[in-house]
Amino acid sequence: MDGHGNGGQVQVSRKGDEYYAFIGHMEDMGTSIVDVTEAANPLIVSQIPVPRNTHSHKVRVCDDYMLVNMEQLGNGVPFEAGLKFYDISDINQPTEISFFKTGGRGVHKFWVDCSKKLAYISTELDGYLGAVFMIVDFRDPFNPAEVSRWWLPGQWAEGGETPSWNTDEYKYRLHHPVVLEDRAYLGYWDAGYIILDISNTQNPRMISHRNYTPPYGGAFHTALPVERKIQGRSWLVVFQESLAPYHLEGKKLMWMIDITHEENPVPVSTFQVPVAGFNLELDRFGPHQPHEDTKLEDNLIHAAWFGGGLRVIDITDPYQPTEKGFYIPPVPRGQSMIQTNDVYVDDRNVIYIIDRYNRGLDMLELDST
Repeated sequence: MDGHGNGGQVQVSRKGDEYYAFIGHMEDMGTSIVDVTEAANPLIVSQIPVPRNTHSHKVRVCDDYMLVNMEQLGNGVPFEAGLKFYDISDINQPTEISFFKTGGRGVHKFWVDCSKKLAYISTELDGYLGAVFMIVDFRDPFNPAEVSRWWLPGQWAEGGETPSWNTDEYKYRLHHPVVLEDRAYLGYWDAGYIILDISNTQNPRMISHRNYTPPYGGAFHTALPVERKIQGRSWLVVFQESLAPYHLEGKKLMWMIDITHEENPVPVSTFQVPVAGFNLELDRFGPHQPHEDTKLEDNLIHAAWFGGGLRVIDITDPYQPTEKGFYIPPVPRGQSMIQTNDVYVDDRNVIYIIDRYNRGLDMLELDST
């Protein structure tokens, strides 16, 4: 990656007969665009620098527009906080067209509905404790505008709300939403996961909220709904994020949640990678992020598992998830352990994984034999 082997998110978009990987970097670079039309021969097309003390490690693409987050990097100042929009009609020369400013440390991760031109973002705001849920209208990408916001009671400190949780021990904040039809599924960190009714985009309404932080390790990262029923029931796949070497943190898992009755989600099984044979003191070893494919036509969850690399998990039987395959990349020089951070699968079934530190982008295929 031309010296920028770290990545927070990878998304692949098709333009005609060509395929492009868009990579949001953790630091030192903003966004890279890579031509992966020939997956065995990738070519960097362009790289967009990031403002000082800022990282734009998340990226989404809608037609000829690219959206990237702007969030404070560490404690550096000054920094930019918000969501940037680029015109990528000329893929070789992305052009910034607008900047939707938010507040606090800025935007973390987000989801987009390209048909409705809505962005569902996790962002900090001045006066709030931790990131909240916001809907942004970008039908006019030159002038994006807030539609509404939602937060857990207790987060709006400036509005006089008092947290019901121990703020020294737990962080109640939105990591990011996944949206399916008129529902938003929120990974809400130490507050567990939440299902919102967003049929009225100007007034989101909570349907249910579940939290297993005690006795489990918090950091609920992703809540991924499955569009179709499996074994006649509706499902939510929930990931916690590993934040430290395995022996230093509480258990982090992939959870299978029955949401047939969405007002009463029920956990029915979990999955974790066997730890035998790994040096668990080197770095993070645990779940992070699945490929956010709500269709899940093959019943396969592709999961970035930090030190466990890529794991492919079959949920044909949601009560007993089983591993179908895995790939652990070689550890690059100067790095103690692989740290597979994100995964994407394109419509050719090419699998893309990006390392958090320095490995770069790997392109894979699953050998079903």
